[in-house]
Amino acid sequence: MKIPEVVSVGEAFVDFVSSKPTKDLSTAQHFIKVAGGAPANVAVGLARLGIRTAFVGKVGRDSFGRFVKNELRCYGVDTKLIIDDLNYKTRLAFVAVTKNGGRDFEFWEKDPADQHLLKKEIDLDAVCRSTIINIGPFLLLNAEAKKCAFAIAQHALKRKKIVCFDPNIRISLWKDPKEAVKSYREMIRYTTILRMNEAEAKLLVGTGNLKEAIYKLHSMGPQLVVVTRDKYGCTFATKECVGEVMGFSVKVVDTVGCGDGFLVGLLAGIIRTKKQIEDLSRLELIEICRTANAVGALVATKRGAIAAMPTMNQVNHFVQGQR
Repeated sequence: MKIPEVVSVGEAFVDFVSSKPTKDLSTAQHFIKVAGGAPANVAVGLARLGIRTAFVGKVGRDSFGRFVKNELRCYGVDTKLIIDDLNYKTRLAFVAVTKNGGRDFEFWEKDPADQHLLKKEIDLDAVCRSTIINIGPFLLLNAEAKKCAFAIAQHALKRKKIVCFDPNIRISLWKDPKEAVKSYREMIRYTTILRMNEAEAKLLVGTGNLKEAIYKLHSMGPQLVVVTRDKYGCTFATKECVGEVMGFSVKVVDTVGCGDGFLVGLLAGIIRTKKQIEDLSRLELIEICRTANAVGALVATKRGAIAAMPTMNQVNHFVQGQR
């Protein structure tokens, strides 16, 4: 098999998503089992767009772990580097889709397998052969897994690879919110591409001003900072330029995975240019972000995250229709 163009590292787990819109999780009665986890969603989304993708992470040696691996393989993701853990179980998440397309969720399993990935268990050279290494945030929840995430990022940067990080902030999983912010900031310093939503950007730098937040985030080290703003699209910044790209208006069914969908479109666009971040023009970044907005919008029109990831033909058809 050819070397993957993107390797996604981190959490893969099972989402139990409410089968019908409801008030909140307490009122949900029936659930659909799907594979989830932001890095896993991104891996599948990229595969759907025709990008060679591999996933690196840890699941429990249990039925849910087998389910996750089978799902990723079915979508064309290379799963050879997924580790089965005998001591820890696969993480579960229960998600209620609310009537306005929002979500109410809770994570199960206090000490799941995905946050026990160890540096000694992986081959850094094998992981960092790809053009882009996308690192998931749940690795930061455990001290040893955090060391593993930093080791991957540092090794990738030494080999002049692109490191992508999306904080996907879940403060409820942290004992200390201040420690969470500190860990996210540390990871950002080893990041080439940083993607987050507007609320996360303001939280991490402690300001209510978006432009100021983007400036501060960019000063931490990333070459490209992209902040998504729901229906208002996104704002991006590099050393050379800043730009805003309007979003698309769609009928929202489910917002789960929209941010992951945006990141899928962003990374696929960058891969296809065959350029380094610093060589991308403002017009190229605008076009890449427009496509990323389209992928995120399409994900919002369907249930779930992985099942909602579109193909490249679907994205092109949608964008052409919007023009």
